[in-house]
Amino acid sequence: MKIAGLMMLLALGQSGDDTIRVNVNLVQLDVTVVDKAGKHVPDLTAADFEVTRDGKKQTIKSVLFVPGQRVGVEPVEKLEKPAPGEMPVAPLPSKQLRAQDVRRTVALLIDDLSMSFESSFYARTALRKFVEESIQPGDLVALFRSSSGLGVLQQFTSDKRQILAAIDRTKFRGMNSVDSLAPMTDNPNESDPTLAEQAMEQRIRDDINNRERQDMITAGMLASANFVVQGLRELPGRKSLVLFSESVQVVDTPRSMTNPGMSANMQQMPGAMGGSRDRTLTAIRNLVDVSNRSGVVLYTIDPRGLVYTGMTAADRPMGDPRKAQGQMQQRQMDFNLSQDGMAMLAEETGGVFYRNTNDLGGALKAALEDQEGYYLVAFQPDDATFEKAKAGGAVYHNLHVKVKRAGLKVRYRRGLYGATDEQRLPKPANPMVSAMVSPFRSVEVPIKLTQLFVDDEKRGSFVKALLHIDTSEFTYTDIAAEKEDKDQRPWKQTVIDELVMLINESGQQVETVSKTHTIKMRGEAMKKVMHDGLLQELDVPIKRPGPYQLRAAIMDQSSKKTGSSAQFVDIPDLKTKRLAMSDVALSSLGWVERADVAGGPAQRILKPGDKLAYAAYIYNARFNKEKDGPNLETQVVMYHDGKVVYRGKKTPFNPKGGSEGARYSVEGSMQLGTKSATGEYVLQVAVHDIDAPKKQQFAVKSIDFELRP
Repeated sequence: MKIAGLMMLLALGQSGDDTIRVNVNLVQLDVTVVDKAGKHVPDLTAADFEVTRDGKKQTIKSVLFVPGQRVGVEPVEKLEKPAPGEMPVAPLPSKQLRAQDVRRTVALLIDDLSMSFESSFYARTALRKFVEESIQPGDLVALFRSSSGLGVLQQFTSDKRQILAAIDRTKFRGMNSVDSLAPMTDNPNESDPTLAEQAMEQRIRDDINNRERQDMITAGMLASANFVVQGLRELPGRKSLVLFSESVQVVDTPRSMTNPGMSANMQQMPGAMGGSRDRTLTAIRNLVDVSNRSGVVLYTIDPRGLVYTGMTAADRPMGDPRKAQGQMQQRQMDFNLSQDGMAMLAEETGGVFYRNTNDLGGALKAALEDQEGYYLVAFQPDDATFEKAKAGGAVYHNLHVKVKRAGLKVRYRRGLYGATDEQRLPKPANPMVSAMVSPFRSVEVPIKLTQLFVDDEKRGSFVKALLHIDTSEFTYTDIAAEKEDKDQRPWKQTVIDELVMLINESGQQVETVSKTHTIKMRGEAMKKVMHDGLLQELDVPIKRPGPYQLRAAIMDQSSKKTGSSAQFVDIPDLKTKRLAMSDVALSSLGWVERADVAGGPAQRILKPGDKLAYAAYIYNARFNKEKDGPNLETQVVMYHDGKVVYRGKKTPFNPKGGSEGARYSVEGSMQLGTKSATGEYVLQVAVHDIDAPKKQQFAVKSIDFELRP
């Protein structure tokens, strides 16, 4: 059993899996070791470490250093900024990642229920800069907000457009804002002892009720973080969750410490003597345990920055110097206590708590750079580790890791519950659900999803989903032909499950299509389907503008093989009268003339030398009476591997007729060179409304396609 456990550890270490694995034979955890300069130390051995569980020394079985994921990554290439008067550029659609392509996985959780207006602004600004400048190819990122709740689908993506859209919707909520920095007020009834005591009692009662409310909201936010961490568990490599919050408080001070003169009556009020916030503390313990078992490091950031807690012009302290000093002490203690839970989350999972800094972007960058390298330390737990508490639950154990070499700083996961992974973690979902919620494209059954947003005068806004399915990987069974059938060759039959969902920015299902298809074919029809695949079109209605994900998954019922794909959809608000475009439809001219399936708008697989055609609708163009139509110009730009390979000239576009707000179609074609490099391309179509206000003059849409020999 010991040899088997060690071999499992080595296999996990070679694959870069840093998740704590807990069974009765082996516990594996990750440890970060840095020198005085903060640089990672890669040359330690098992002899340099010492691990204790609740003070009892454990037997170390193996130590393995895992180098950082960012080695050799090139700096982010920024899109070329247009010159004044030129067409704008937009973030390009990103290629859906495979699991082996992921370098870093980062979940960003904004506790906007506990953040002030200023903190919300600073956090949003820092996040936008981080995404625009620091997200690398191979990064998988998601943003969650405590105010919006969490859906059943993890919104991890490498598409900057989707992440930026989620950041822009992070607003000030203020439902649980921390008042530890509120101005001090005097007691207007100090001259009357009886009224003063009544006022003090009411303030303490309000304070206790407010703390109870804060405790409930904070515990709910931590439960949301727990959900996110569970979704991170199945993702590869080292994962991190970055939490922005102003308050995760676990202990309250007695009000008597800073309210001299409290009567014995007031001291008997529930909560007046302080104590721990058990609901929040339990939520923290559960989050830490799931994070440790899922290989997720928690980094916490206080967006309030560098805070001054001394006397200010806004303060009106009590006239009694002793009471005024008590007010000052209370404000300082309340501020410090509001940070304790964030420090605990980071410390218990091997992360870092960034406090008292106005450089939130620098804190985000430092959190990612902190994951440059780490050790996997495996130890053999003693029998007492898995003893259950008298009440029947698992016992929480404190872990301590010591590095014997002098001058080094060590960070590690500080504890775990004495239970195996099977006992503490939820059971895996069925293959269909796993394919749908995974941020990666499942390729056991290759499928490709294309979204085309269109607004129709009668039907309103909808997304036409084009789903191409490769049928060659399905499992087929022979079905005998009926007696009256002249062709007695057996049919080939397969049954597949299909699930298509439209997901809003909060992860909630807006529209769902679920079907089971029985496919039966033979002869020439089967040859054609096996060669061309199946094409399905679905119209998904859109009730509200905003960012969405369109996801599709299929499963072969016989083999349980799955396929999945996802696309980002940004639905404009056409009621604002701002210039907008539909999505761009693209195909080869061969698809139009010869029904070349591969070159159609669902697959968009072209060859060098092909001629491509594109089309889109323009909405809310200003009507120019002199021109009897809109006064527009268009421009086409083509990218290959993120670099511009063709930039067309700005072309006047003045369709005749229509009226203010009418819809117009723009079409065009391009001849590809016979020596064009194969690979992934993006075609970007921009429209300029010359007569519109400056901030409403441009609309840009992109579509990807592929060149194959």
